[in-house]
Amino acid sequence: MKRNILNILWSILLCLPLFSSCSEDNNGGDDLIWDFAPINFYMTVQDAEGNDLLSPTTEGNILNQDIKAIYKGKEYKLNELALPNTKAYLAILYGLHIVETEEGRCLLCFGELQGEDTYEDETITLDWGNGTTDVITFSSRLTWKSPEDPEFNRHFYLNGVEQKSSSFVLTKAPGTSPAWSRNTWRITDSNFYVYADNKADIQDDLQASPYQTGCGFRTDFPSSIISEGDKGRLTWIAANGWAIIGGALTVKQTVDFSEFTPDITDKYQSYPPDNQIYSYMEWEAELGEDVRCYDVFVVRSSQGSDVLWIYEDLTETYKKQFPKANVTKVVRTLVSEIYK
Repeated sequence: MKRNILNILWSILLCLPLFSSCSEDNNGGDDLIWDFAPINFYMTVQDAEGNDLLSPTTEGNILNQDIKAIYKGKEYKLNELALPNTKAYLAILYGLHIVETEEGRCLLCFGELQGEDTYEDETITLDWGNGTTDVITFSSRLTWKSPEDPEFNRHFYLNGVEQKSSSFVLTKAPGTSPAWSRNTWRITDSNFYVYADNKADIQDDLQASPYQTGCGFRTDFPSSIISEGDKGRLTWIAANGWAIIGGALTVKQTVDFSEFTPDITDKYQSYPPDNQIYSYMEWEAELGEDVRCYDVFVVRSSQGSDVLWIYEDLTETYKKQFPKANVTKVVRTLVSEIYK
């Protein structure tokens, strides 16, 4: 298992071009523009038997530990990162996050670092939240043999031992977490309800956020049956599959449709069809330094599958952000289905 994963990752890295080039006349020469691939570190974390300790479906996973990376004196907690609002490609230091291979294996990733920059014995300390650490040391230097022939000199070390690439396998003792039930949801529709004097600026800000159609989220709970008081984990996922942010999730309330009260039914103006609503949940998520609340309606589609309608009241957020806009109500609505 260990050798197969390393070979796959190393093959992927070799197949990725270190750079691409383009110019208006495609003739090369002085106007040639080089675009170098960024540096990312990928880590497989497993126990002595090869079980994936980053997967919530593994008994003894380590996701409940306070895992973080420390780079240049700054801490990057697991799955706490922000996506930039830019169309230009730049190496963005997203921090520490989990990516999933097509085979379902979870990898710890730290990056991106600018590919053409020079690094001399830089260190990344992985703090596993249980008193243990690992240290990655790396160097990278770009030299030019000619205007059309760049060359990289790169070295990667794990705890002082040189590695073949920036992909590592780390063997850890299992944690105490049970195997959790995981569902990945894809956002199929998104809407905003804005009641304010200056709607345009607020709508532009909402549309620039990463919480849009095409993104998604993952819910991890100890049981497939979710009850009031259950604690799990919520991870928002960008359209490119990378985690946006994640944290502890608590189910504050669950209500069957037959027991709906006015404080549930009168809160918003738009709801799923009554004959399809199955139940309601109130979620509280600790995402970074923010605590965010969601009203979640479980809807049974005509095909019999579950669909989640998620409402987030952002009124207070935008009152603070746009104090002169006379904000009355701002609500984000996301419709999601299980990703298959």
